[in-house]
Amino acid sequence: MLYRITGATAHPDHGVSVTWSDGVTAEAGLSPVLATGPVFAALKDSAYFVASMRVAEDRPGLEWPNGGDFSADGLRFRAFPEDAVEEFGDIPGQEPQAAQRTHRAA
Repeated sequence: MLYRITGATAHPDHGVSVTWSDGVTAEAGLSPVLATGPVFAALKDSAYFVASMRVAEDRPGLEWPNGGDFSADGLRFRAFPEDAVEEFGDIPGQEPQAAQRTHRAA
């Protein structure tokens, strides 16, 4: 499914609170991903991570000025790995998380 992000807040612990276009809101932890490549090196700085994050205007996801980005679907599956397993099967290296689905009041 193709999700869009309607709102997001970055946190100093390298988590993001994301609200998708279907109204579901959850936390996605990005610390494990930030350790995987040089494009994410700048994002390890908590102040930069929080202050520079924005919802991408030209595609569904979050982005930072250094070129680091995360897709809306990838964030959704990080927050709800059981959805990813349902759609794609097991994801190597993905630890199940107990995210709670919440809906924003309309």
